[in-house]
Amino acid sequence: MKPAVRRTSTALAAVATVGVSTLFMGAVPANAVASDACGPEGDLISAGVCEQVFTTGSPTFTVEPTMTKLEVLLVGAGGDGSEDSTTTEPNSNGYAGAGGGGDVQVVDFSGTTGSQLNITVANHADTGSVTDGVTAPHTVGSGGDSNEIAGGVSGSGRSGSFFNEGGNGGGGGATDASGANGGDGIVVSDVATDPASLFHTDTTCYGGGGAASQLGVQGIPGCAAGGPTDDTGTALVAPRVNGGGGGGGINVADPDNLRAGAAGVVVVRYTAAPITLNFSANGHGVAPASETLVAGTPGTQPADPTAAGVEFLGWFTDASLTTRADFSAPVNATTTYFASWSLALAATGGAPDPALLPIGVTALIAGAGLVVFASRRRRAQG
Repeated sequence: MKPAVRRTSTALAAVATVGVSTLFMGAVPANAVASDACGPEGDLISAGVCEQVFTTGSPTFTVEPTMTKLEVLLVGAGGDGSEDSTTTEPNSNGYAGAGGGGDVQVVDFSGTTGSQLNITVANHADTGSVTDGVTAPHTVGSGGDSNEIAGGVSGSGRSGSFFNEGGNGGGGGATDASGANGGDGIVVSDVATDPASLFHTDTTCYGGGGAASQLGVQGIPGCAAGGPTDDTGTALVAPRVNGGGGGGGINVADPDNLRAGAAGVVVVRYTAAPITLNFSANGHGVAPASETLVAGTPGTQPADPTAAGVEFLGWFTDASLTTRADFSAPVNATTTYFASWSLALAATGGAPDPALLPIGVTALIAGAGLVVFASRRRRAQG
């Protein structure tokens, strides 16, 4: 579980009883960052959009008024592939089949009057679901096991597999398996067809059917299913964790964890709360007014402040005045920029005592260039 981080704002709260992760399986954007705009557990994944991922158990998610757009991706669990069995029916001939993939849905809860979402993450025992306590629960089917000749029912309503055949893929119209190949999984954008959806451009694939012992292909590439690792057909690769993919099957014994179908996942995306860019004049002149921003967008550089006896040098992101502010860069959380100043002094043949400089001021000595003092002490008394 990701530990809670103390942030500036408490405008959002997302509380999970168990199994919280902010690692979006296989598709977390490279620029995802923690932000007070997303609450204590969410990540900012793009301008104004937050994400929280649940990977196990039955957590809750608190709904806030700032979440004008609130959507949930539900992925069902994959079914298990079978092991070789030469003594027990139905695989008396030693053939092994593969598990089906889990269903994939996107549910829009924008405008809900519920105060929280109640979530169940799909695994081999539990069906995945989400409800706001106002509408009926939305559920996703899980993939069928391959330990019966007829196969179980996969998320798409198709059988998991026959012996020596691949499992079928996830819900939403996925293609049936063919021979030892697993059926196709589902690309999220194919079920989030509304251009206004927060998942509309998400190309992550879930719920592929597992491949079987005749060296089949696991779903389509990237669809999370398991299957044989090479052309010998004597070893398996496990499905992607929390990808809803079916487990593969081969004609030799292999560890249960390699044949097991993957658990599903629940991904919540929502509108980020506004953030504030503050300015500190650092003891000189008047600070510019604060700016209210969409999280993940740049601030606007204000007019330079002025003050008697000092010259403004620029804005910095830290009180120590070591990192200059970049007004073309996105601001991801409530932030303060600090003013830096210079003081023109007559040449004295030596550097002034830093203790005598005003707070936040550097010293510019005529004819000697810029001499920087990091001291933040106030003018000495007496």
